[in-house]
Amino acid sequence: MEEFNISKYQKAPYLELNNYRAPEGIKSYFVSMDDGIKIRVCHWLKKKEKGTGTIFLQQGHNEFIEKYFETIQEFIDRGYSVICFDWRGQGMSERMIDDINKSFITDFKRHDKDLEQILEDIIEPFFPKPLIGIGHSMGGCLMLSAFHNHPTKFDYGILSAPMLGFKNEKFLRAASSLMNFLKKDTDYLIGSKPNMGIETPFEENDLTSDKVRYKRTQMLVRKRPSLRLWGVTNGFAKAVRKRFKNIRRKNWAEKIGTNILIINSLNDRVVYSKKTIEMSKRLRNCDLINFDNCEHEIFMEKDIHRNVLWKKIDNFFS
Repeated sequence: MEEFNISKYQKAPYLELNNYRAPEGIKSYFVSMDDGIKIRVCHWLKKKEKGTGTIFLQQGHNEFIEKYFETIQEFIDRGYSVICFDWRGQGMSERMIDDINKSFITDFKRHDKDLEQILEDIIEPFFPKPLIGIGHSMGGCLMLSAFHNHPTKFDYGILSAPMLGFKNEKFLRAASSLMNFLKKDTDYLIGSKPNMGIETPFEENDLTSDKVRYKRTQMLVRKRPSLRLWGVTNGFAKAVRKRFKNIRRKNWAEKIGTNILIINSLNDRVVYSKKTIEMSKRLRNCDLINFDNCEHEIFMEKDIHRNVLWKKIDNFFS
């Protein structure tokens, strides 16, 4: 494994709080994709003889790397190198349209291509094996696609509350179809209720029951409000519909041979847990863990749930 040369990349900023710091050894930089869009990448690379392997950690829709510093540190403590990037259009990666507050993309194949470039240009030549792909929510959907598209690249996979379906898909289809006649792809999706930058109070959130971790994310966003998006566009909704149609094709999931652990919240109010269970039954090598009394972001949940989660992850790897 040759040495990683960070000097050829543009240095990228990252955020910290007084009581919440980046894990030691962080490297943060921008990587230009084939179409010129700059993606922010962060990594923590251990020497080959000291490492356990590599965690390729990808966050969900409207998230950013700093939100996972705690989780990244926990993987580092277990001996892993870690690498992650902000999906184009969110976090500190470049946007695809002038309005930086809108969640916009027209096809998740663009995300697939970005992931492939990071995988082939950075992870494969410089990071130790085995490679474990981990994705939360939208990142879980995209990481599952990566397992399908690159069957020999990943040794293990973990999907946290993967975005494999919604309870309100009929509305999504109807709203998106209506907008095809009335609005542009860059317009906010009808009925999506963009928040225009206004914070959601803890009591009204559907992400976590842990107040401290929820407030921590709010404090990070207050330092750089452009980290968070205001709402989804019609283009994004169309991209989601296309991806759902693709992964639900006959024999699509059945071809995936990666050993996968799926973390599912039965009370999830963001994604549809029943669709996650359905997908787990289609995968050849899949363990499913169902959590009660948890919201969508199990890595950001209370310690009583996270302790169970880490025991399951450690057992899965062993």
